[in-house]
Amino acid sequence: MANPHHFALGQRWLSNTESELGLGTIIAVNQRTVEILFPAIGETRTYAPASAPLTRVTFEVGDTVESHADWQIIVSQVQEDNGMLTYIGQRIDNGETVNLKETFVDHHFQLNQPQKRLLAGQVDEPKWFDIRQQCISQQFQHATSDLLGFLGARVDIIPHQLHIAAEVGRRHAPRVLLADEVGLGKTIEAALIIHQQLLTNRAQRVLIVVPNSLVHQWLVEMLRRVNLAFSIFDEERCQSMSEESGNPFESEQLILCSLDFLTHNSRYFQQACEAPWDLMVVDEAHHLKWSKGQPSQEYQVIEQLAQVTKGVLLLTATPDQLGHESHFARLKLLDPARFHDYQAFVEEEQTYSQLAQAIEPLLNGNQAISASARQDIANFAGEELLANTDLSIFSERNKLIYQLLDRHGTGRLLFRNSRAGVSGFPQRELLAYPLSLPEEYADFLIEELEPSRLLSPERIPEFVDSWVDFDPRVDWFIDHLQQLKGQKVLTICAKASTALMLSEAIRRKSGIRAGVFHEGLSIVERDRIANYFAQSEEGAQVLICSEIGSEGRNFQFAHNLVLFDLPRVPDLLEQRIGRLDRIGQKHDVKIHVPFFVNSSQHVMLDWYHDGLNAFELTCPVGTQVYEEVEELLLQALQNPHDELAKRQLIESTQTINQDLRYKLEQGRDKLLEINSSGKGKIDGLVSQIQDAEDSPRLERFMTQLFDTIGVLQEEKDDDCYLLRQTESMHTQLPGLEEEGMTITYQRSTATTMEHVHFLSWDHPMIQHAMDTVTTDVHGKSAIGMNRDKNLPAGLYWLECLFVLSTKADKQLQINRFLPPTPIKVTVDPKGQQIDKVFFQLDRVGAKMTSKLISALQSHIEKGVSQATDIASNLAQTTKQQCLDDMCELLTEELLRLTSLSAINPSIRQEEIDFLSNQIEALTQAIGQAEVHLEAVRLVVNNH
Repeated sequence: MANPHHFALGQRWLSNTESELGLGTIIAVNQRTVEILFPAIGETRTYAPASAPLTRVTFEVGDTVESHADWQIIVSQVQEDNGMLTYIGQRIDNGETVNLKETFVDHHFQLNQPQKRLLAGQVDEPKWFDIRQQCISQQFQHATSDLLGFLGARVDIIPHQLHIAAEVGRRHAPRVLLADEVGLGKTIEAALIIHQQLLTNRAQRVLIVVPNSLVHQWLVEMLRRVNLAFSIFDEERCQSMSEESGNPFESEQLILCSLDFLTHNSRYFQQACEAPWDLMVVDEAHHLKWSKGQPSQEYQVIEQLAQVTKGVLLLTATPDQLGHESHFARLKLLDPARFHDYQAFVEEEQTYSQLAQAIEPLLNGNQAISASARQDIANFAGEELLANTDLSIFSERNKLIYQLLDRHGTGRLLFRNSRAGVSGFPQRELLAYPLSLPEEYADFLIEELEPSRLLSPERIPEFVDSWVDFDPRVDWFIDHLQQLKGQKVLTICAKASTALMLSEAIRRKSGIRAGVFHEGLSIVERDRIANYFAQSEEGAQVLICSEIGSEGRNFQFAHNLVLFDLPRVPDLLEQRIGRLDRIGQKHDVKIHVPFFVNSSQHVMLDWYHDGLNAFELTCPVGTQVYEEVEELLLQALQNPHDELAKRQLIESTQTINQDLRYKLEQGRDKLLEINSSGKGKIDGLVSQIQDAEDSPRLERFMTQLFDTIGVLQEEKDDDCYLLRQTESMHTQLPGLEEEGMTITYQRSTATTMEHVHFLSWDHPMIQHAMDTVTTDVHGKSAIGMNRDKNLPAGLYWLECLFVLSTKADKQLQINRFLPPTPIKVTVDPKGQQIDKVFFQLDRVGAKMTSKLISALQSHIEKGVSQATDIASNLAQTTKQQCLDDMCELLTEELLRLTSLSAINPSIRQEEIDFLSNQIEALTQAIGQAEVHLEAVRLVVNNH
């Protein structure tokens, strides 16, 4: 409480009863009144000096003080002259030594030292102390969890994807090639790796480079899957930023651009090379053509970026057996020192092929190993390793397999899963519908037409506005939708114009609810249409997509696919079917194809079905087959009545297809696939994720947190809630607009309802909500009334919440071992630590608060001091445990990599050096960790 003799003009004081007024300045003082101006809100208050509810604000040496002009100083000296204080210190922004009179301290200052706030009577309701404590505890658990980066992805729990993400995401500057077959989720694996690298501070700056047609897909996938908002960089954006000084690529942390943009703009490419990157991701890496002495421009662009980037992820579904030199070149991008000679690489791979055959009996149970196979294993792993392994014991055989995996030449660089080794895919069934060719089309379908118009006659210029009036596919489509009533139907056409015309015809001729989805729509419009299709009730029965419009979307809640036309390239066909044929699809996929009998469409259908079997099975070699028979295919398309040409085409296709598939199967590196699948290694992580998601901890905590910060959470159907802003909101949450936000805590709901936000411990909204509490002063000091008739009235306790923390470079990942760690100490009037938890404390009025603080001020000061001593002792134990855990974990990994580097050249020296330096730096950082008082609550018992 203020003493009248201490008041002087220009002094700075806080109101104990109206903390929202900010920092006040005394503008008049006499024997009877003291008048204070609060500049932050432009109001004045007049008090009686003897009873003014005010607290003098003073700073000490070492404190940071902000001026009203938005610069800060660190106080090194405090001078007093006629009751006025002047702070002397260095400005943080420029290092200049300056004087700051207290009159010019920032008006918006809030007292944030818990003990000072409590003694000044600036206290909050008891619930604010509880929610602050819970937020700090939850942030600690999140930072130290093995599940960091895995819980928040809007993806199904698929073991091989989690294994690759865990194996690669936890490395320092990973450099790997993700080469899973189509439909196995390389994009999801990359998203999980990026997410984990960012959340663990292994990376801060990420560059994604993709083909031009996939830029939007990646933008949407990163946002939808892992809540990462990348910025698209193109020529227009870079030109608009060129007026500002500096490198535009340094203006954002997460950047997405096309490979064409970099190859066609040397200036911006050079700027991209000059910007610092922690991780680069390159999709469709098989487009990076290379042959000795003749690397493509695309390859050279990525090669230069890879040379200046710490971590590199290359994604490709193209098997290495069908382009071995380019496969070697992609590995060369990752580790040029390791892969410098193609012929040596070929010879080395032959060794691994022999090894894969030799361990086949190990993989297939208790089959006996032949003498030659045993020798192959010994040649690779050494006689000693084999001699110490009892191959008749199952666990010993498995142990040997994983030791061989560790020594595998490209096993650390290359991950590839094939459909042959992954279960969970649906069956696919072709349903073809022959239709008569309209006379209108027949008159124009001549040999000279380009293939796109032979296959899609509605694109003939004469019919672009009228084809829906006579094309029998339109009536067939409407009739078929009616037969499939109650089932979702995805329809894909080559062009947006076809999709729009078909949608309009449905609107005119039937009452079927339809959405149309194409590249001409904005991202917001695409999301709205996709949500309309996803809704179980009142949603669209059919979604009609153009080729590009369907890319990157997951529509596996539907299992009926209508191909209104057929693409000419097998990869495009597989991409279309892949919208529904994915791991997690719960029904067989029905592929409906209307076609005109004895037309080019008929030829295309038979080529796909009889030649490649591409409708009912995936066709990893389809594009290679297409390139070999392209001339025969074009002739057959232009002469659909020539049965001989058609039969020759299909027979050639079957022969080439079988030959390439055989080579592909023979070339499978089963040892590599075991390493990529994670079988036997990932079960524990999957169980942890499932246990965490079955727990109601997050939902209960967020219900309380939303209520405390003023966000209304209303129940909806399908495990969903609606979040709404209220007038009492304490903060603005990212993504929470005025119209509200639909959320779910259930993964199964989030993966089937794209418009619903999936809240998890990883979600930025939850992290922001907790940060809002922990960075504000709310809950730093509180008083609560306990109602326990079994205890004497007037008994009190002091709850002190401390945080043990340290500072270290982000890349050291200090939060893996010692994030801000809560230490709770509750002391009784004797200063003894007690184990007591308080529930349902009542709030205390302003008058009672003033009386309690006046009566207990010295006891509070003594109690905080005693609690601090206790917390400091507890902190020493915590620090030692963190140090032991860190040294054990990282030293074991360091020893493993060091020993492996002698036999597996894929272990980079950079990784070993980083681990060694990390152990040394973390040891120092943990040793320097200190505790500070984060919050204090006075609890008084009263009947």
